[in-house]
Amino acid sequence: MYQVKAIDEFSVSEFAGNIFQLKDTSTPDAVLVRSSKVPDDLITPHLLLVARSGIGTNTINIDACTQNGTVVFNTPGANANAVKELVLQALFTTARPLQAAIDHTAALTGDHLQLQAEATRYQFIGSELYGKTIGILGLGAIGQRLADSCYHLGMQVVGYNRSPKNLHSVQQLETIDEVLSVADFVVLLLPLTDATQGIMNATRFRLMRKNAVLLNFGRGALVDDQAVITALKQGQFKQYITDFPTKLLQDQERVIMLPHLGGNTVEALSKSANLTLQNTRDFLETGIIRSSVNFPTADLPFTSPNRLTLFFKSRNSFWNDVASVLNHYHVPILEMISNTRGDYGYMLINVDLLTGTISADQTAELEAALRKINGTLRVRLLNNPSDIS
Repeated sequence: MYQVKAIDEFSVSEFAGNIFQLKDTSTPDAVLVRSSKVPDDLITPHLLLVARSGIGTNTINIDACTQNGTVVFNTPGANANAVKELVLQALFTTARPLQAAIDHTAALTGDHLQLQAEATRYQFIGSELYGKTIGILGLGAIGQRLADSCYHLGMQVVGYNRSPKNLHSVQQLETIDEVLSVADFVVLLLPLTDATQGIMNATRFRLMRKNAVLLNFGRGALVDDQAVITALKQGQFKQYITDFPTKLLQDQERVIMLPHLGGNTVEALSKSANLTLQNTRDFLETGIIRSSVNFPTADLPFTSPNRLTLFFKSRNSFWNDVASVLNHYHVPILEMISNTRGDYGYMLINVDLLTGTISADQTAELEAALRKINGTLRVRLLNNPSDIS
């Protein structure tokens, strides 16, 4: 039975069964998280996985997890539609002062409300999105959906992505600076990395159009908040909307802060949680990896009584050393798959320890021998959950 620590709220009863149970422990086998920080002291030799319900993993020490042999999962695309719709709502908010009009109309008194309202509607003249240019920085799952929606609204869509995408709805420009110079609306959907931290700074704000609106639905640290305040005061651009509130931006004119609402819909939360729990169960039961940010993908049908999984520093002769150990203990290799990602590799090996001559003590010796191979970071021996023997 695996011990799973949920840092944020999850309902796991229907997924758990006899596989894992929720437990508030300092040495969990797995950690489930939505947006909270995963403390480094949880990354112990016990920790097999961290499963993030969402896409951003900046609250997880990825390097420490990788060196520990701990797989980190996320759920790319699960909240893409929810974030796209929130960005669209923010765009409409900038174009038409609906909330001010609603509040004004609600405060009217007397018997002829429509006449009074119509007499003051000149106060709430807005503009249209049609024909305006939107610049999207980051053309992942969210950016692509947003680009399609804005294109069908009649907007001119330009964008930037580190690796160009094959998209008909976006004119992709070669640099961020080019996007900033032509866009009426700039939407940040970039991931947070060392290269993108503070990417929107004083220098770049000077490139923006004076009537432009900056919308940040990527990560808060993409933007230099102090530079935002200065740029807005100097009229370098018109307004800043962010889904990542900070004390520095609170009560600043022409700044709208949202309480990190991006994927906060019933549908997105449910889909993301289900994918998180499925990733967790698949890995704990079978060693299968999909949607990991630090391990390579590895998906192999579990058609044998047992399975070995190995996470290792990649090198040319690693498989030869593994095969030599298995041959020494007379363990037949029924099927295997091995993939690499950067400097690391992950291997699934279907074996049969039930019909062979290997004893329980020898099985322990086998695992120990595999761990001693140069480059091995983690070894697991799994029994088929279907009990096909």
